[in-house]
Amino acid sequence: MIFMGFDGGGTSCRAQAELPDGQRTPIITGGAANIVSNYDRALHEITTTLAQVMDHARALNPDAPHMPSRLVLGLAGASESGAAARLRAALPYRDLSIFGDIDISLSGAFEDADGIVMAVGTGSVLARQLDGRMQRLGGYGLILGDEGSGAWIGRMALQRVLHARDGFGITGPLVTALNTTFPTLPDLVTFAARAHPRDFAALAPLVLEHDRQQCPVAGSILDQGCAYLSRAIAHLQSGTRNLPVAPLGGLGAALLNRMIAQGNTHLRRVAPKGTALDGALWNARKSAGLKEFTQ
Repeated sequence: MIFMGFDGGGTSCRAQAELPDGQRTPIITGGAANIVSNYDRALHEITTTLAQVMDHARALNPDAPHMPSRLVLGLAGASESGAAARLRAALPYRDLSIFGDIDISLSGAFEDADGIVMAVGTGSVLARQLDGRMQRLGGYGLILGDEGSGAWIGRMALQRVLHARDGFGITGPLVTALNTTFPTLPDLVTFAARAHPRDFAALAPLVLEHDRQQCPVAGSILDQGCAYLSRAIAHLQSGTRNLPVAPLGGLGAALLNRMIAQGNTHLRRVAPKGTALDGALWNARKSAGLKEFTQ
C-alpha cells in the first residue's frame, strides 16, 4: 500500500508519498489550496500535486500506480465548511480522509502523545491533544479572531498609527516608520480596505524589528498578542497536567519564547516531532495499523 499525505493552506500546499518499503518521494509543492475561499483552484492544486507525487512514486517503484493507496488530506477550512464532502466526491481516491490543517499539525508535532500546538503565522490557531481527543481554540480568520497572528499584529500596528495621528495614543519609532510608508490618511485607509491577511502580516516583521529596538508601541502590540495566546494555552491546560507546547508557524517560536521570558510558568516548550505533512502521513499509516515514522 502507498501512503499519501497532503498539507494544503491558503498560500501553498505540499504533498508526499511513502512506499511499502519506507521510501518517500520528494516533497512536491504547489499553490494555494483553500477549499473555502477558492474551491476550484484548490481542487486543481490538489489533483496536480498528487499526480506529480505519483509520478515520483512510479520512479521509485514501477508498480506504484497499481498499488492500493491511502490518502490523508489536511486542508485549511475543512473543519468549518461543507466543501470537504464535495471534494471527496471529486477526487479519484477511494481510501481518502480529510482533516483540518490543525489536525495534521497536531499529529505531526506529537503523533498520539498528549500536547498542545500553538500555530502562529499569517493566522493563529491552537489545539490540544489529550487522551486521543483533540480540542481546538481559535483560527477563525482576521475579521473574527486570529489574535496574536502576523495579520493581527500588522493590523494593530496600523491602528496604533491612527490613534497616534488622532492624539489618542502613544507614538514611537514604529509609528514613525509606518507614517513614512503611509504618509497620508487616504494612503493608510485605502491600503487597509484592500488588504488581505497576508498583506497585513507583511508588516509584522517591522513590528518585531522595532520591538528589538525597545519601541514601546511595538512592544505593547506584541504583549497584547502574547497575553491572548498565554490565556488560550492556560485554558487548554485547565484541569490537566502541564502539557508540552509545540510552536508552529513563522511567528510561533518567537512569541512563545517571549511569553516564557515574561514568566509564564505554565508554558513548557518542546520542538514538534514532525511537520504537518508528516502528520498527514502518520494518520494514513495509523489507519492501516502502522504508526512509526520511517524517515
